[in-house]
Amino acid sequence: MTIDQRLEALRQSLEQWSQVRMVARKEYEERLRANEAPFRDGEEMLQANEGRMAQLVDAKNRLGGILENHGQRLDDLDRH
Repeated sequence: MTIDQRLEALRQSLEQWSQVRMVARKEYEERLRANEAPFRDGEEMLQANEGRMAQLVDAKNRLGGILENHGQRLDDLDRH
């Protein structure tokens, strides 16, 4: 095999590698774009759920205060 043949074989190998790399990069970018929307949606749902959880905790705390006040009133009524 001559040097020219080796250089040609090397050139062809580099072209093939470059094409394979371009296809792989394109597929990677497509997958990345396809995953961005579901990830963003998941983040939005998580934030909404955190807000709901804060509301539930607040409601629970308020109900606990109401129960405590009613319990105190019942105790006061029993004493009289």
